[in-house]
Amino acid sequence: MKEPRVRVWIDARKEGYRPGRLEELVYTIPHIRYPRVWEKVYQTLGALVKEIEVLVPDTGRVKIVYDPARISPSFIDYLLQQKGIAFSRPGP
Repeated sequence: MKEPRVRVWIDARKEGYRPGRLEELVYTIPHIRYPRVWEKVYQTLGALVKEIEVLVPDTGRVKIVYDPARISPSFIDYLLQQKGIAFSRPGP
């Protein structure tokens, strides 16, 4: 008999668990207009989030739509840091 699977939610910034709805974040990612940076962002987050949209290429503003039941903003930050992508976003 298999042991039941347990889902673990890591909430690094006390953001809370809110299943079943989409939320969005706006990041500032310098040089997002360059294909190399855009590809790196897409490869890092493309499979985990619903949408990545470049709002204003010259200022580097990027909107990310995600499912909070699947990924948290702090984990998105962590993934971007791991890939060496410079970014900033307003606080919670």
